[in-house]
Amino acid sequence: MPTRGHATRGTRTARQPGFIAWTLFTGAAGASERVDLVAWTDLHSALAGARMVGTAAEFADFRASVANVTSMVHYVPPLLDPQPVAAGSGVEVGRFRLKPDVEEGAMRDAYDAMVSRHLGRQPGWRRQHLVKLQDGTFVDLAFASDRDRAEVICGSWAGNGDCDRFLAMIEPVSMEFGAII
Repeated sequence: MPTRGHATRGTRTARQPGFIAWTLFTGAAGASERVDLVAWTDLHSALAGARMVGTAAEFADFRASVANVTSMVHYVPPLLDPQPVAAGSGVEVGRFRLKPDVEEGAMRDAYDAMVSRHLGRQPGWRRQHLVKLQDGTFVDLAFASDRDRAEVICGSWAGNGDCDRFLAMIEPVSMEFGAII
């Protein structure tokens, strides 16, 4: 049975780095049975989230609602996209060129490090794609849970070493925010 405060717990958890989604399932034979399926971008984030829910005072009501834990296991998904993007998801579209002395491979390495070490760990981040256009211009497509989160994530670049290394290699052309319809 969905417990009071499930939405609040989900909101609190959604603010944690690496959070993707929290889905509550109730038992088909009885509403007193439930499964909480929480998806994270990586195992480190999942373990940190479990520690927080297991010890933080703001989750005391949740812990009190659990009479028995049958199992708690961390699983790794198959090579499917675990971060859904749907109508209402936010998007940041950034166009840029490489600075004259920068090799594309070096930029791509910096981009991958920036996404995996920083952007992919931000609450609400969904996925990111780098597109190379025919004229040599690049487009960075960054997807988030909504437009506001896309803007917040973009604002988190300032002062991050991985982001600064990437930004030092490019000449920005434009940056726009929107939402998938």
